Amino acid sequence: MQDTLHAMEMMENAKDRYRWDFYENVQGLGKHRYQALHDCVKDMRERPERYIPAMLPDLPFDDGQFDLVLSAHFLFMYGDRLSYEFHLRTIRELLRVTSDELRIFPLVDLTGTRYEHLDRLLAELQSEGLEIEEHIVPYEFLRNANSMLCIR
Repeated sequence: MQDTLHAMEMMENAKDRYRWDFYENVQGLGKHRYQALHDCVKDMRERPERYIPAMLPDLPFDDGQFDLVLSAHFLFMYGDRLSYEFHLRTIRELLRVTSDELRIFPLVDLTGTRYEHLDRLLAELQSEGLEIEEHIVPYEFLRNANSMLCIR
């Protein structure tokens, strides 16, 4: 709860970086986030068997356990705090547990700037024989955060 309150305070100071057509304003965003937090906590209490604690870059899953793996609003968003090596190791680990496709969204940091090491990272993954595509998506809350990476 305190994390969400802090995030809302920070959003107020940076609201020009965002598109407000869905949430309308910071208070509207806060309402959605508090509801999501409430729903998540409720589900975790009612169905704890659905949740498996883990910490990247090491996951407690089998090779190819999932057809599709999604990473949203984590990788690249904190490129100033997480090293290139962490990003590479995490992507390799996410690929290890998927049998088909990994999707990562968005490809920018918290300011809306494309992750500075993305081209280097993609070149390294492509040299390993991975198929990589970047797709523009219709969702854009943070300005310039409307690209998704698909890796097979």
